[in-house]
Amino acid sequence: MTPTEQSDPRMQQMPDTQPMFARVLRASPELVRDTLQDIRSRFREDVDEDALGRLELVLAEVMNNVAEHAPSVVIGRLPVIHLCVVRHVGGLACALTDDGSSLPAECLAPRNLPLATDMPEGGFGWYLIQDLTQALCYYREGGRNYLAFSVPFATRMDGRPLS
Repeated sequence: MTPTEQSDPRMQQMPDTQPMFARVLRASPELVRDTLQDIRSRFREDVDEDALGRLELVLAEVMNNVAEHAPSVVIGRLPVIHLCVVRHVGGLACALTDDGSSLPAECLAPRNLPLATDMPEGGFGWYLIQDLTQALCYYREGGRNYLAFSVPFATRMDGRPLS
């Protein structure tokens, strides 16, 4: 740790465990499930259960959407997902890329929770993603989707509630 990092109280609050998770995987339900279990194992000691549960729900929805909807575009092979999760003082920052089909624009439009009778298949998942994350950003470039977001902690790293 550098002298500047030693004098920064935020750096001193960080546990001595691996603050990052990275994985490249094919978009299959089995590999998505295994990846979610590995993320939980990586962060369970130093991330509150609430934030870890929200992260797991969001990543399951996003990666299973790629597994379910993208294979029709990428004929002959499953799409590839690149995933990175980084723990920081305020939460978990996530970045995903995949080479599946483009995300429909209406998925990221701000909206209120639709009535169950008005909800198209798939619509509730993107509502959950929007509701459980902060700083949600999506774009498509060069045949790849790029998605980034943050999942804030419900409590500080020392266990005190956020004010």
